[in-house]
Amino acid sequence: MTSTVGNIGLTSVALTISGISTLAAASWSAPSSLVNNTGTTSAPSPMIGKVRLSFSAALTAGAGSPYIGFVLLYALDGTNLPNPPGTAAAAPSPNAYQLSTQVTPSGAFSIVDSPEFTLLGSELAIQIYNGTGVAFSGTVTPTLYLNASGNT
Repeated sequence: MTSTVGNIGLTSVALTISGISTLAAASWSAPSSLVNNTGTTSAPSPMIGKVRLSFSAALTAGAGSPYIGFVLLYALDGTNLPNPPGTAAAAPSPNAYQLSTQVTPSGAFSIVDSPEFTLLGSELAIQIYNGTGVAFSGTVTPTLYLNASGNT
């Protein structure tokens, strides 16, 4: 589902990621369903993007340096994701475009945003790494936000 957010030109795209609401600590999600970045807005590519994970109930991160990893997987031919991970819940290739957001050690969190990134004009999937030290629980809603003007 694609929708416009507020009056600053953001477009939101709901991501479908199998098993995201029960993702174990130190685990990779399967990649999301493909998002057609070229047709989500009337703006030209490339555009600026950000992924938000919203948790229905706050989680308390473990000690140390807890984080959530975000990986952009481009299907440059419109169909096939890089392999690994392909469509599996497995670690991506080390050269995949990876971002991370640190969460407060031993602190509660309910919304986590990725850093901003530039999107190519092709289909892509998002993969999540749970480095928080605790399993995800409740309902986790992943959303991709896009903006051609860079106002995310």
